[in-house]
Amino acid sequence: MNETPPSPLVARVAKLGAWLQVAPVLGILAVTFGMIEAFDVLKTSGAGDPVRLSAVIGNVITCFGVASLLALSGLILVTGTITVCAYRSRWMLKFLRSFGALCLVLSLAPFVFGHFEISLYLPFGVFFLIFAKVKKEEFLNAAPEKHKLPSCYKLDDD
Repeated sequence: MNETPPSPLVARVAKLGAWLQVAPVLGILAVTFGMIEAFDVLKTSGAGDPVRLSAVIGNVITCFGVASLLALSGLILVTGTITVCAYRSRWMLKFLRSFGALCLVLSLAPFVFGHFEISLYLPFGVFFLIFAKVKKEEFLNAAPEKHKLPSCYKLDDD
């Protein structure tokens, strides 16, 4: 089956969506450092300086919100490129499998500790795993992406 290669714009959007899934990790780091700073404020001035403490907590909440919005935007971009734009490539199949499994494990982990909460990532994880399983052949048979080299790298006049 010889399919046309994906549009470079769709490929870039898919890659951007996949890379945006790093945002929660950066958000967790920012929250961790922010909470360390908040505890330092409590240690040095106690509860006597609520303005400084609230400023630090406000920064923590802002970092968490921005990271969550970036990650959700990335999920929407990935979902849109694989469903609406029918983007197919081998790296996307690997991403869907690994990220779907990670979402599933992280969403179900609280059940082990007795916390019965459903995370936002659970439906995406299940969808990504099922989509990767159902469309596996399309991803494996996808036409490879053609990368155009800049003119300075061309050796002949093709």
